[in-house]
Amino acid sequence: MKTRRILMLGGALGGVGLGGYWLGGGFSVDAPPAPPTAPTPPSNEVELTPEAARNFGLTTAVAERRPLTRFIRATGTIGFNELRLAHMTPLARGRVQAVEVAVGDRVTAGQRLMVLDALELAEARYNLATAGAGLRQAEAEASTARNALSRAQDLVRGGAMAQSELERRRADLARAEAAIQTRSVEAEHWREMLARYSPTGVSRPGPDTVSLPGETPLDALGAILAPFAGTVMAIGATPGEQVEPGREIITLADLSVLWVQAEVPELELVALRADARVLVTAPAFPGQSFEGRVARIADQLDARAGTVRVRCELPNPDGLLRVNMFASVEIEAPLGREGLIVPDAAVQSIENRPIVFVVLSERRFIRRDVTLGQRQRGWAEIIAGLEPGEVVAVNASFRLKSVLLRATEE
Repeated sequence: MKTRRILMLGGALGGVGLGGYWLGGGFSVDAPPAPPTAPTPPSNEVELTPEAARNFGLTTAVAERRPLTRFIRATGTIGFNELRLAHMTPLARGRVQAVEVAVGDRVTAGQRLMVLDALELAEARYNLATAGAGLRQAEAEASTARNALSRAQDLVRGGAMAQSELERRRADLARAEAAIQTRSVEAEHWREMLARYSPTGVSRPGPDTVSLPGETPLDALGAILAPFAGTVMAIGATPGEQVEPGREIITLADLSVLWVQAEVPELELVALRADARVLVTAPAFPGQSFEGRVARIADQLDARAGTVRVRCELPNPDGLLRVNMFASVEIEAPLGREGLIVPDAAVQSIENRPIVFVVLSERRFIRRDVTLGQRQRGWAEIIAGLEPGEVVAVNASFRLKSVLLRATEE
């Protein structure tokens, strides 16, 4: 009896066990877990739609090897081009008759700036007229002496005149010809003096314009002319004022090319080169740079500041820069080696790593991780990650970066 109960209990337990197995089979209680699916790595390629390619305004550049340079930074001051700065003085004592320009006026070469009533000018015209009259008289006397000598030669050949008379007349002709030479030199001298005292130049019609009279011995009006095209910086005399030689009456400057005097640290002296490229910025024009060149490196140092003065020539065709402006100067200096470079705008950064986008086709680009070397104004050296001749996206490459990051997030 006990044995039967045990068997029945065992069978009941066995039924429960089988039932549990069958019930559990519906949701695979005993099946092994499936391995997790690996995420698909994001693509490094960017493909633009035709519309995006048009709107982004992308430009490209070829990676190429070039001699590398760096920029020496210094401070400086903008000043006049002293080779094109005229402090004009009268050549003769006189009275200012008219001033035909004003401070700030731009004038052309040969333009009349001022009219002077000068006593020496009247004297020069008188002496020129006198020398001219003497020259004409000497020429007439020489002609008479030449004819007399010709007749004497005929008479001597016919025996009607002594040889001594022929020699006398020959001497008269020599004196007359010498007088011509003397009078010619005198006339040329006074003509040159007159040209210095009284150049007429080109005048601009205006209320203060004076018409110069003809060159008669009594005329005493002369002009001060602009020796080159430039800007009137100062006027030191007024109409009616008496002026003397040596007194500065007009200052004229050519502002189309200015000088920048830069103070460069002594340690950079070895890298400085004449004609090196210079970039100048001024606080008055933020974000704008002006390009010039090194014209001269001083022969001595400033012992107190430990700097050497470098004179840079800076074109100023639009007249934006002003004399006495403070300037920041960057002087290009060679590094003595070559490197693979791309425009600085081509380099972007993702997760603090520098990248560029290499052009695959007109609308396809691929991200390329690179290693940077020197990075200067306008360009960057690529040490690794790029080959010479490969084309990279430059302008608006940050838009490619944005497209790539959005695709990665999705």
